[in-house]
Amino acid sequence: MTSPANGPGPGLDASPSAAFRAQLLEMIGALESSGRRKCAETLAASVEAWWPEQRAWERELSRILDMHHEINNALVGVRGHAQLPLLGPAGNEPSMRDRLEVIIRESGRIEKAAQRIREIRSRIGGPDSTPGAA
Repeated sequence: MTSPANGPGPGLDASPSAAFRAQLLEMIGALESSGRRKCAETLAASVEAWWPEQRAWERELSRILDMHHEINNALVGVRGHAQLPLLGPAGNEPSMRDRLEVIIRESGRIEKAAQRIREIRSRIGGPDSTPGAA
């Protein structure tokens, strides 16, 4: 795992796919240089078949992680509807106040989880900035 100063941070290392692709391309060059053209062509064909699939997978992951926005939008409504009764007579009733405060507190936990999803999403890049795009 890497630290924020060195890369993506705790829980998510940078996608190794771009570095792996670069290594494969170097190997292809070395194979060609050593006269193993057929082997280089076979490896190059495999890399060219894999790379677009890898990029598509990373874009789909990025799209899925965009859900943080939907979660936050829903939380605004939940939290707001829990806070409003606290301001009225229901807020003076201890059992009702306790229940509403649980909703508000738990919505805060969900919000933190959504923030983590947003952080992961930003670390892997957007649909047009997939890691290792080349």
